[in-house]
Amino acid sequence: MKALTTFFVLLILFGCDNAPHKEFEVEGNTTNTKAPSESLPVIGFPLLGEARPVDLIDMTLEFPESLKKLNGQRVSMVGFMAPFDSLEDMVRCQMVPSYVGCNFCSPPNLRQVVYVTQGRDDEPEQTYPFIEEPSYVTGTFRISLPESVHEGKEQGFIYSIENAVVTAHKGDAPKRAPGHGTPAGHQAGQGTAPLSPVVPADLVREIAEILGRNPVPSIEVDRVSVEAFAQLVRGELEATYPKESRDARTQAFQLLGVLPEEADWIDALAGFEFAQRVAASDSSGKRVVLLDAVPIDQPYVRLELVGAIADALIRQGLAKLAPGKTDASEESDDARRAKESLLQGTRNVVVRRYARALGISLSAPPPNEFVPLGKWMQGTDLLNRWYTLPGEVGPYFVNFKVGSTGPLENLVLGRPPTTTIEFFRPLWHRDSDLWKRDPVPGDFADDLTKTPPDFTDVLGTGGLMPFLASENSGHVVMTVSGQWAGDRWALWQFPDGSAGLLLETRWQDETSALEFSNAIPNYPFQWFFPHEEGSSKVRFLRGTSPAALLRMIPSNE
Repeated sequence: MKALTTFFVLLILFGCDNAPHKEFEVEGNTTNTKAPSESLPVIGFPLLGEARPVDLIDMTLEFPESLKKLNGQRVSMVGFMAPFDSLEDMVRCQMVPSYVGCNFCSPPNLRQVVYVTQGRDDEPEQTYPFIEEPSYVTGTFRISLPESVHEGKEQGFIYSIENAVVTAHKGDAPKRAPGHGTPAGHQAGQGTAPLSPVVPADLVREIAEILGRNPVPSIEVDRVSVEAFAQLVRGELEATYPKESRDARTQAFQLLGVLPEEADWIDALAGFEFAQRVAASDSSGKRVVLLDAVPIDQPYVRLELVGAIADALIRQGLAKLAPGKTDASEESDDARRAKESLLQGTRNVVVRRYARALGISLSAPPPNEFVPLGKWMQGTDLLNRWYTLPGEVGPYFVNFKVGSTGPLENLVLGRPPTTTIEFFRPLWHRDSDLWKRDPVPGDFADDLTKTPPDFTDVLGTGGLMPFLASENSGHVVMTVSGQWAGDRWALWQFPDGSAGLLLETRWQDETSALEFSNAIPNYPFQWFFPHEEGSSKVRFLRGTSPAALLRMIPSNE
């Protein structure tokens, strides 16, 4: 069951909205589902979805009081069965808000999945059938709290119903979620049926309304060729990672094992962009471009266009806030990526709200007309984890701040996080006294060798995670990185073409520092500074060759 638990952890971390999904709609949410012999509190999936993640490292949730009062009580609910072990016996199963029939279904939010166990210990031979129709469930409700001890928690679920009795629901059938098929299976091309036509100007007004922007700024939506689209995307990447720092960053990420040797930084990032994007905003926020080969009313394309318009509106708002502030390259990389996480998080929440309002599946496939502009570079999976992190953690922080329906207009204009760790632990952003921040000064490496390093920057939690992921499980990566206090790397490029890297990290305490030290992946040419008792620092060197490493080890100066 470890694979199942890991799957659900990924769902809550990278795949799901914090908003309560309303795929399961029963009038008033109080359908008459009482068993003939008893009257029980009714639990609906919207109520379950009100639990909010407040920490993505420890997977901590805040539950509404109305739900906590039902913990340990007998309850009833209506949902759809999904297998846990197999379809042959549903003694252990899952209850979800909409039918899940195949790999192409949009998965439910983990906060809207209930682990159900049927039967008693004295009935070991009893088997229970799969019910395709909506199911009526009664049993003892359990929430997986830190102090809880029950099977559902052991299996990795947030909610459980024990000693359950499951029968076919006799009331009105709940509505199925967009993106889910019927029990008979999917039809070919599901999720690609055209949407109602929309005029770009009307779409801009809709997105501005979701963001809370009034009056609506002017945005030009242009259909462009593949060449023009590629030029805009590559231009933005080159502006974000200018040539003077790009070579050093490339060498550093290669030494950290996140980027393959000989890989080109811009080509690798462009490959990620071109593999999925069909629309983009320019840097001014006054123009959005859309590939001329794709239909605007295809679901995937529409959501991409919505995201690009949201980007444009956000950029215009930021330009008004700080018209003279430019040159993001002067920020540390961790601070820049924290800002990007907030922007992408806001963008993605806009897309999800739009999709939910129109019943569009977020898993809709690209149209047949879309041909990726470039190839995914082999061996860049870890770099992709680093690059896509802002879009994955940003929505959680946004929903933590504003809730599932709260206003988005002023979110990016308030006090933004300055480190990526605050997106994993938003309570740390709300109260800085909860954690120790210990930044490494920019001149930390100046005295290591006879010459100062060519370039230094900050990895942050978002950079340490893919670094650790090459040799550690997801659980180790998350728990170790979640104790981050500060870091900085420095790179030397030597005349003979070799290079060396110093990484200094700082942690919440000595224990977390030692845990990080033990999790550092192996490397052929690597040297650790001796650990000082009581210290929360870890420092190590890496070189492209033995000679490069010897140049930096203090005793060999």
